Amino acid sequence: MTDPKTKPALRVLYLEDSLADQELVEELLRSEELASEFVMVDDQPGFEKAIEAGSIDLILSDYSLPSFDGLSALAIARERCPELPFILMSGVMGEERAVESLKQGATDYVLKQRIERLVPAIRRAVREVAERERLRLAEEQLRLNEEQLRQITDNVGDLIVQLDLRGDWQYCSPSYRRLHGETAALPSARFFEQVHEADRQAVQDMFAMAIRTGVGQRREFRLVLPSGSIRYLEAQFNVVCDERGSVQSVIAVSRDITDRRHSEEQIRAQAALLDKAQDAITVCDMDDQVVYWNKGAEALYGWTCDEALGRNLHELLHGEISAPIEEARQVVRNRGEWNGELRQKTKGDENSRRQVAVQSRWTLVTDDDGNPKSQLIINTDVTDRNLSESHFLRAQRLESLGALASGIAHDLNNMLAPIVLASQLLRLRVDDSEGQGWLDTLEGSTQRGANLVRQVLTFAKGEEGDRVELSVGHILSEVSAILRQTLDRSIEVKMTKEDKLWPVKGDPTLLHQVVMNLCVNARDVMPQGGRLHISAENVMLRETDREVSRGGRPGVHVLITVADSGPGIPPELQDRIFEPFFTTKERGRGSGLGLTTVQTIVKNHGGFVFVESERNKGCRFKVYLPALTSAPITRPTQSARPTVPRGNGETVLLVDDEAPFREISQATLEKYGYRVLTAADGTEALTVFMRHRNEVSLVMTDIMMPVMDGAELIRSLYKMDLKVRFVAISGLLESEKAVVERVAPGVRVDFLAKPFSTDNLLITVNEALNREDDA
Repeated sequence: MTDPKTKPALRVLYLEDSLADQELVEELLRSEELASEFVMVDDQPGFEKAIEAGSIDLILSDYSLPSFDGLSALAIARERCPELPFILMSGVMGEERAVESLKQGATDYVLKQRIERLVPAIRRAVREVAERERLRLAEEQLRLNEEQLRQITDNVGDLIVQLDLRGDWQYCSPSYRRLHGETAALPSARFFEQVHEADRQAVQDMFAMAIRTGVGQRREFRLVLPSGSIRYLEAQFNVVCDERGSVQSVIAVSRDITDRRHSEEQIRAQAALLDKAQDAITVCDMDDQVVYWNKGAEALYGWTCDEALGRNLHELLHGEISAPIEEARQVVRNRGEWNGELRQKTKGDENSRRQVAVQSRWTLVTDDDGNPKSQLIINTDVTDRNLSESHFLRAQRLESLGALASGIAHDLNNMLAPIVLASQLLRLRVDDSEGQGWLDTLEGSTQRGANLVRQVLTFAKGEEGDRVELSVGHILSEVSAILRQTLDRSIEVKMTKEDKLWPVKGDPTLLHQVVMNLCVNARDVMPQGGRLHISAENVMLRETDREVSRGGRPGVHVLITVADSGPGIPPELQDRIFEPFFTTKERGRGSGLGLTTVQTIVKNHGGFVFVESERNKGCRFKVYLPALTSAPITRPTQSARPTVPRGNGETVLLVDDEAPFREISQATLEKYGYRVLTAADGTEALTVFMRHRNEVSLVMTDIMMPVMDGAELIRSLYKMDLKVRFVAISGLLESEKAVVERVAPGVRVDFLAKPFSTDNLLITVNEALNREDDA
């Protein structure tokens, strides 16, 4: 049974006499996952027969055939099925002929030299047909809606009556009759007799006014039904005149507002419940003196109702009438309402008053004559909401920086890769020691650039690098050297460490970030200068030690201490300094993430952080990292350079959109015994592979490319030839591995991260070519 969710195949009528071109187009659509069924014809009779058979979604036609041509086919198609998209294909059609074909009704044209344009052209043509169909359905729906609107208007539920000049019934709508409990006859009583006696005279006066002036009149009144129930109506009385302008009758269009009036009464009854509201609701007279103060206001501001009544609201909450408050007062008096956000203060002395942010809504209350009477003010506490929005915006900013860093890192890796390979090729041609030294410098600088790119990605994306055995002393030496060059001369930097520190296992980049964050925080609290001391020592923590009772773990550790001579951290804040976005710095000077990052990294390394501080006696951050052993790190001896494998004439298809990288990689592979074919993107690579299908042993492809990326290329080639091997060359290894695994699941792919050395390139290619297939 066919799955209803399965997308139907596109039925294509293909006018073509070249079998090779037919196969190429079929393969191209299949590689792009464009499901299609082909009806192949190569002459006019077959073309006309296929059109008459119907069920065609698209026509592809060669421009020139031995017994028939594309323009003639176009004319037939436009005559018999003008809505069907028609795409011309040719290897010789010039621009003038192409334009002429479009004038004659062709949807698009594609040169066979640019066959990669075919799939986008097909998708566009199909979308245009679908869009026209959607437009037709929308127009049909519009007509249906107009008919529905007419029917609704004819059956409106408003109460419509027509009265003569004395007020006797002439007509009433079915809705009015239903209101009276009748369906056919006019109400038996006269119209005015049914009006409540308290409203009757006013309605009669209005009725007479409408007849006398010819101007419509509006009023609310009560109607007494035969059952004795009372309904509230809102009515508009308009006169009907003859051709001479004489009033003949009065039409009253009424709306039953009984439910609304009951709701208003209910609202008034619920006014006593305002004290249950969470918002701070206050009412002030026109001199801003508080006359009402609900429980929500007491909870938000701290003043009781008795304390607030009679006091000036703005002096109570703001201390003074500032320019924004004065502007709000003027707006509410002129326009009747004002909305905005305000900063207000709670009850307390100058040191303990808390500032809150409120969304404030002011409404002018008037009396029956429209004169200003009082001001209703409803304040909603948005302090926590604003803080959350600020945190969210900061997080978004960091995410944007991470995305930007990834793009920069990808481009830098693409630029560094050919430099690495070129320098190693030049080494084979340079004999003198001075030239070899220059090449050493070039390779070293390039490698440092690659390392810097990896650090940028680690910091920006929050990814961890490899955990290795390392000495904390080396990290401290690097940090202290940087600080001595960058910090103000008024800050004295001192670094001490034990001679034989125990090794730890961790990410050197992240641990470097930990120490730098602590040192930058220390610098910020000493703007006038001071002392910064960084130290490292071996410690053994026991179950009875104070650090273990505070949450640490017993065992051997390396302790890193960052101490400053700043003002210290107040005791009441020491428990909050590791909270995300908490900062004691001035607005705009700190993100509140530095210490949070420190604690997260240290915890992920199995360690813990404590802070010791006293007011005016500086601050000491202690970072405990678990040690691997009580023996110092021994440096590994330099191993001999491995033998570089060479090729045996195998053909490698190299795909990359960066021309310098393609050229130098091709030269390197050919230097070591490989035959290399190149392509600038995935679509070109498909074409090259089809021509040399039986020759290509390995496809090396970049992942991020225009037109068709490397992951799609791998998936397409794998479906075509299960024997071909793949090596993905990537500027962003981890993220692009995930892309390949998602797009081409189950395909065995070796990865090579840019920039790479000649040795890594040759070893990876050799291993991919000589790897035994999994059983």
